[in-house]
Amino acid sequence: MDKNCNWLIIVLIILSIWFWRDHRNLKNQLEYSQDELSSCEYDKSALEDALNQANSNIEDAQSYAWSSYDEMGDALDNLETVEP
Repeated sequence: MDKNCNWLIIVLIILSIWFWRDHRNLKNQLEYSQDELSSCEYDKSALEDALNQANSNIEDAQSYAWSSYDEMGDALDNLETVEP
């Protein structure tokens, strides 16, 4: 009985170490994934802002599309590229 108890304790210690190590690895992976998600959300926000700005520029130019040639020229001059 005493030998079985010693083996059980050894097995429990090994399992505890294994679970602790695995938990630490999963925690590191979770932190890395959260950082990646935060970066992707920032990029998404920047791209949405750039898209909204580009759409606004196009709408402004379209409002002058059927006006005089001078106003159409001004609208085209005011079109600009946007960067995220």
